[in-house]
Amino acid sequence: MTKESIYFIGTDIGTLGTKTVLVDINGQIIASDYAGYGVMTPQPLWAEQWPDIWFKAVSKTIKGVVEKSKVPKTQINGLTISGLYAGSGIPCDENMKPLRPCLIWMDRRATEEVKWVKKNIGEEKIFDITANYIDSYYGFTKILWIKNNEPDIWKKIKYLITPYAYAIYHLTGNISMDYSSAGNIGGIFDINKKDWSIDLLEEMDIPRGFFPEKLSGSAEVVGKINTSGAGFTGLAEGTPVCAGGVDAAVATLSAGVFDEGDHVAMMGTSMCWGFIHNGQRYSKNLISMPHVAYPEEKVYTFAGAATAGGIIKWFREQFAQIETNMGSLIDVDAYPILDLEASKIPAGSEGLVVLPYFMGDRAPIWDVNARGTICGLTLYHTKAHIFHAFLESVAYALRNCIEYGTATGMKLKKEIKMVGGATKSELWKGILADVTKFPITCVTGGGEAAYGDALLSAVGVGAVENYEVINDWLSFEDSIKPRSSNVEVYDAYFEQYVKIYHSLKDSMDNLSQI
Repeated sequence: MTKESIYFIGTDIGTLGTKTVLVDINGQIIASDYAGYGVMTPQPLWAEQWPDIWFKAVSKTIKGVVEKSKVPKTQINGLTISGLYAGSGIPCDENMKPLRPCLIWMDRRATEEVKWVKKNIGEEKIFDITANYIDSYYGFTKILWIKNNEPDIWKKIKYLITPYAYAIYHLTGNISMDYSSAGNIGGIFDINKKDWSIDLLEEMDIPRGFFPEKLSGSAEVVGKINTSGAGFTGLAEGTPVCAGGVDAAVATLSAGVFDEGDHVAMMGTSMCWGFIHNGQRYSKNLISMPHVAYPEEKVYTFAGAATAGGIIKWFREQFAQIETNMGSLIDVDAYPILDLEASKIPAGSEGLVVLPYFMGDRAPIWDVNARGTICGLTLYHTKAHIFHAFLESVAYALRNCIEYGTATGMKLKKEIKMVGGATKSELWKGILADVTKFPITCVTGGGEAAYGDALLSAVGVGAVENYEVINDWLSFEDSIKPRSSNVEVYDAYFEQYVKIYHSLKDSMDNLSQI
């Protein structure tokens, strides 16, 4: 087999859909496929998904790229699967049958568990061991919720595994967990020892046996495609499968980020902005986990917005039926049509400020009761104004994350690398640059977590020497620079964005209790 006939697959299980890419040894995407699905929200601020929906999407999209590419399956040398942060993990019985839907990162039901941990263990101890805060975002509080509220399920649990570990099991028969996933569970992982904290597990009465005996690097081969896995995917039996990692960290890797001060915004259903460091930039306002590249040495620290692309999708579904119908007639999505009208609106949306807290929010504000808000409406304002303000709200959230990041003492490099759906919108990218005051540089011909997964496959099977080869794979668009005419305007609006949230915080808390 020549070097030119070596291929790799990367698959990312997202909150609203799974994407798979097939990549050659030079990083060229040969084929891609996507499958969408939804999230169950049985109560306000609850969010859960059955894992078989994820696995069907994984199987479909892998088979899709194999068929589309017409690459012989014997030339596909590795597969890596990443995924959304799975919160509680999938509770499985001894036969690996899911016992209930997975409480995903978006779920915020574990409020009483947060209070218990704060009172009985304390923020300082949790932070000293895990470098993370106590919040219902984290998996360990969701695990405690299952223990406290579903005892019949709790006593049947044999394993708690991630969405991608669930897929890996069904493709290889092996159970695995990578360092980034363990770290993102929060309150039971010792980030200094890179292992579970037996002390904290015992204090919370969470069995160590729920998790695999061994933690793996994201590029480590943890199994090979078995007979049934070959049937699901169209891959050859014996194809190596790597451990994978949390999608935000893998997406950061996909932008070629390795050094202190490098920072990336992943703009998907949620927004994750993060930077790389060597373990000196921890903060209770931010989330930290071992990075997917060099997990023993490097840390990925991030904050974000729980609903970024999610609120833009919500806006389209609730208020853009005309644009959706128009787009279907000309085979164009509704978003470019919405962008076209919103591009006529000036910076600041003529007095509108939106708070994008439609599912509460995690780092950096850590407020489960935060709510989406439109402030400043008059009869003058149009749908275009409101849509423009929605785009601005995510930019304000990004700037807020950056300010908390720089408060750790991290000196950020002079550009934000960006991956994800927002990169398709020239309007949105311009707003993001103007609000943050950072040039926005987007990856072309790659980017996103599935592409980073393909790199992990190449590293894991030894086809490339190191992660840094991705810098030879990538190309970038010209940077979108902040427009001086808008920067001063957005400084004033950002100040109001922060003040409005703090002014309404008590009312939001009260509304959540009524």
